[in-house]
Amino acid sequence: MNRKKKEDTSDKELLKNIFFASLQLADPVTKLGQLEFKKPLGRLFFVAVGKGAGRHAKAFKSNYDGVTDGVVILPENEECEDLGFKVFKASHPVPSSSGFKASKYLVKEAKRLREKDLLIFCISGGASALLPYPPEGFTLDDEIHLNRILLSSGLSIKEMNVYRGVFSQIKAGKLARMAYPCPIISLVVSDIPGDDLARVGSGPTFIQRPQLSSSTVLQFGNKIDKYIKEALSSDRDEKTYENSQKVWCLSSSKILFKEATNYINKTLGLNSFVLSSKFEGDSKSLVQLYKKTIQDISSPSSQIERPVVILSGGEVEVKLPDNYGIGGRNSQFSLELSKEIEGIEGVTALSADTDGIDGIGENAGAIVDGLTYRTIRHYYNDVDPVELYDSFNILEKANSLFNTGPTGINLNDFRAVLVR
Repeated sequence: MNRKKKEDTSDKELLKNIFFASLQLADPVTKLGQLEFKKPLGRLFFVAVGKGAGRHAKAFKSNYDGVTDGVVILPENEECEDLGFKVFKASHPVPSSSGFKASKYLVKEAKRLREKDLLIFCISGGASALLPYPPEGFTLDDEIHLNRILLSSGLSIKEMNVYRGVFSQIKAGKLARMAYPCPIISLVVSDIPGDDLARVGSGPTFIQRPQLSSSTVLQFGNKIDKYIKEALSSDRDEKTYENSQKVWCLSSSKILFKEATNYINKTLGLNSFVLSSKFEGDSKSLVQLYKKTIQDISSPSSQIERPVVILSGGEVEVKLPDNYGIGGRNSQFSLELSKEIEGIEGVTALSADTDGIDGIGENAGAIVDGLTYRTIRHYYNDVDPVELYDSFNILEKANSLFNTGPTGINLNDFRAVLVR
């Protein structure tokens, strides 16, 4: 009994080690420190916005030896050293007045830029909430209302960012138009499944024609609905505002899982394979895919040698009912998976948001095994815990939450299931 408990503990620590090592290997500041930036004839204005913006600003400042001013806009729970840039802290995932103030400052400075200047715009996930700027005739409360509905909609981040892009004076390339004809270098840390760089942070420097691929029709209220419908259907004069632009992807989910695979195989000497680095779909379907994969690997006829780590990235979609508790995508996925692997020995799973914050909780995600759901059932005799959508509180009872604090690296979700 004690030996089994020790094995479970070591497997959980092994998955934590894989998580942190993979993040370190895919850290965007490494790539940022390797780039060379030619000094412009005029002003260089540097912007870092999103999760990890303080780290990105420091890496740029350390690497560039010219004169620059700029602005850093980051979540309230992150820090930025005194680098000579103006710093704004704003709320995430729901916009706030502090973010609106930061957006107004950014717009004012963008409009001052000229053809001989250079705008270096470093963006990462979270920027959509940090840069609220509602269309004319609307208020910040309208944008907050829209975001609250989006966050509970179950839509993918790409779909949410289409709505956010059209309902903004700064997103979906509108900042680039304000800075025209100033050339732009966009440095992107992608948290978007499939790495569509124009969708990261709703793409303030990427002029784009927004399109919705989902059949889901959201209701925000007559005034907002009418505006969004018109914005999605209107023609845009894109060629009038073509800033000279270079784009670099500093890191992404694809890069993260390449590094994770190399680390698991070469450093740890374990087998691994990636189900998908850009998964998009409901959590229950991914749970069933993992369940079948675990069964296949565990069968006597399997050609895959254990122990093996099954990886996946992207994000699961969780459609919330009218009444729900506290939790994020990763904790809900972990809870659902724990139910399916109950009683199975030698299976341990970690699911976490790489930025260290799962939804609006303080945990990054959770770590579960074959004993987790058995513990949970003791607290919930007459109801299925999965259907409560209160994964934070439920997994806290089982001592299964995974806490990292803000990592400063946002590359979407990271799931690793160890099968012995």
